[in-house]
Amino acid sequence: MATSKERALEYFNRLLKANNPKLELQKIYTDLNNLIYTASKKPIDRSTKVEILEELEHLIRQTPSLEERHNYGTYDSIRGTTASDNSDILDVISAMKKRAE
Repeated sequence: MATSKERALEYFNRLLKANNPKLELQKIYTDLNNLIYTASKKPIDRSTKVEILEELEHLIRQTPSLEERHNYGTYDSIRGTTASDNSDILDVISAMKKRAE
């Protein structure tokens, strides 16, 4: 399995490419709950899931609005936007951390 940071970056890139970031978050949550350790083939533990989500949250906090990005067409055109525009997405990630199995 990839490291927590690598997995979070993969999820982050999926969100950047997604036309609907909230729908992509649902897919990410399902994927996260299906991850297994390579060696043992056992599901990853809750602390690892939370670690991945916290890293994803960190990446999102540093990024202009994911939802508005699609309205403008390019990332560069909204560079001045504050990261707080991702509050809805951050709320979903916070709920995902609480529900992590």
